[in-house]
Amino acid sequence: MNEFELRSLLADVGTELGHADRYLLADLRHTVVDDVVVDVIHDPQFDPNRLILHFDMGELPDYKPLVAMERLLRLNLLSGSKTTGVFALAPSTSQVVYAVHFFEPQRSTPRAVADALREHAQKAKHAEELMRAEVAEA
Repeated sequence: MNEFELRSLLADVGTELGHADRYLLADLRHTVVDDVVVDVIHDPQFDPNRLILHFDMGELPDYKPLVAMERLLRLNLLSGSKTTGVFALAPSTSQVVYAVHFFEPQRSTPRAVADALREHAQKAKHAEELMRAEVAEA
């Protein structure tokens, strides 16, 4: 997928997501889906047929961060790794990201891509709730 094809697809996805400016996602490669910030990464030189989607889950909790990380690692094991997405820390920060590889987006309709964004945003929200859930004291 070249830059023109990607821009066209993202503009159509923006329409499916109900954006007032359909080119906002295409221009910024950044949007909000169901209250979750999403970054769209595309490297046409390295892998032109893949989008990497980063769903922002906020900062790692200050209180018992190792418990939160353990919960996310367990989710990674249950999710089957990159078949559905992985939970990770952004490089050199404590920002938690749900990263999803979306292969061959050009074969999907804009509606299917928008639906996938909504589905993954919900997964990120549920994982964030689990990450931030109270820890029972022993």
